[in-house]
Amino acid sequence: MKRDKFLQVYILATLTVIFWGASFAGAKVALEQADPLLVMFLRFVLSLALLLPVAWYCGELRLPTLMQKLVKDFMGFIRYFFHIGIQTVAMRSSGSATANWQMAAAPAMTALFASFFLKERLSRGGVFGIILAFLGVAVVLGLGTKGARGISSYNFGDFLISLSVLNWAAFMVLTRWLFKENRYPPVFTIFWEIFFAVLMCLPALALTGTDVSVLTGFSWRTWEALAILGFLCSGLAYVFWYYAAANIPVARLMVFQFLQPLVGIVVAYFVIGERFTLWLLLGGAMIVSGVWTVNRPHR
Repeated sequence: MKRDKFLQVYILATLTVIFWGASFAGAKVALEQADPLLVMFLRFVLSLALLLPVAWYCGELRLPTLMQKLVKDFMGFIRYFFHIGIQTVAMRSSGSATANWQMAAAPAMTALFASFFLKERLSRGGVFGIILAFLGVAVVLGLGTKGARGISSYNFGDFLISLSVLNWAAFMVLTRWLFKENRYPPVFTIFWEIFFAVLMCLPALALTGTDVSVLTGFSWRTWEALAILGFLCSGLAYVFWYYAAANIPVARLMVFQFLQPLVGIVVAYFVIGERFTLWLLLGGAMIVSGVWTVNRPHR
């Protein structure tokens, strides 16, 4: 990979985890006035509003073939309807810091899946980097925040986040396989996956009797949270991530997610009011060092 493209991929991957780091806090804000299913539906609709012109500009706005439709249906379910759905429900009882800590375990699970299914290997330096970054995440979320909940507080929302970690790891391996040979253009893929996820939301809204009229009473704070979730966390973030997934190995890409808890805590500090200590700086340094170690060239 050329140096310029290498830098571009890494910048996009970093922006992605920044957006995702803010997503849990954004979801908790939106849930103050809306049901989880309605939040998810509006998030997807806003994402489509952004992706429609982007797909047209990239020349990827076209109807899928029958086989592509089946793939998009499946991926739209596991990545959007199911994955984001259980995360949104989880935010009713799980804390933002707890969720980010658990998602930090996704790279290790993904590396395991990738080594088994894709035959990808990590160098000794890469293994050390993952361990160092994981320890950094533990320091940030174990000692870096005040009032953080312990293992004894594990609840149903935390269980749903644990389930989403496994789902995300499986999805990333599938993504790498789909895009490694450019089988599916990224924007084309994201647009139709979210489109089918929206279609899945419609009967779910009807069956659960969700009151959609409450959106007329949303505050600006709620709409801002939904805009961040839709335009950044689900729209641009996945365009960036899919592009990166097509250019670097899954295990290496997933290490960027170690930055997510750090971003999540900073956002939670200003949005939700969570507090942190100087341990956050040490943990953050460990995370950055671990990411650098994994991603630097090894002989």
